[in-house]
Amino acid sequence: MLNHLLSAVVPVLLLYCGLSHACVLRMAAETDFPPHLILKDQHWQGQSIELLQLLAKEVDCELKFINSPWLRSLAQIKSGELDLVSHLSYSEGRKTDFAFIGPHHIESIWLIGDPDKLPEVSSLKDLTHDVDLGRIAELNGAYYGEEFALLKQNPFFARQLVSISSIQDKLVLLEAGRVNAILEDHSVLHYWQSHKFNNANKYQPLVLVYQSPVYFGFSKTTLSKAMLVKLEKAWQRLYDRGDITKVVQRYQAKDTELLTPSAKL
Repeated sequence: MLNHLLSAVVPVLLLYCGLSHACVLRMAAETDFPPHLILKDQHWQGQSIELLQLLAKEVDCELKFINSPWLRSLAQIKSGELDLVSHLSYSEGRKTDFAFIGPHHIESIWLIGDPDKLPEVSSLKDLTHDVDLGRIAELNGAYYGEEFALLKQNPFFARQLVSISSIQDKLVLLEAGRVNAILEDHSVLHYWQSHKFNNANKYQPLVLVYQSPVYFGFSKTTLSKAMLVKLEKAWQRLYDRGDITKVVQRYQAKDTELLTPSAKL
């Protein structure tokens, strides 16, 4: 009798254990991208990490961080090696592969440099004919809006751009004098200055390049439509409870816009 009882109970327990750890969301994380992704003592933290941890807990999933550069991670979403990336701008071309949950941040990309060492710039169009900044660092694979994409077709502007593969390289290149300006989110500059990074206060936002909500991009290859809907509803609950706002306010400037949910599945 006992043997029969054990034979019935053990598979159920194993099934329960398997289900309790069945949902693992694999996220791409490469290097520090403060205040959103911060690697400290071999553990990830930051605004995006905290928001994802809340979301994963709400849907009973675990998070697993995979070291992967930005461009590679976009390809790995398509191949099924990753489940999500952060800071993904919505575009028609991406909606085939990604479901957009969020937004988790309002990205404001600025041309950033030392105004005391650069000629005055009033708009991006100045860089297509009158103003030559020398070398401007842009992240390979990043989306800076339609206007920027069109301006890149101008030879005068295009020759000033230096494509880099890592977010972390930007401040290093700027400090070393290897570039004269960078394209970066204002929240990153705010973090550098509030945490007193070396010479960060001398760098200022010069021209707004692009402003747009960015999302957690979940893979339509690895995740079912039912799971994507579950994630969307979980994000809405977190927003309604004020959990998302509390996290954002700990990391951002006081005038940061509220992140009203607008998922695109």
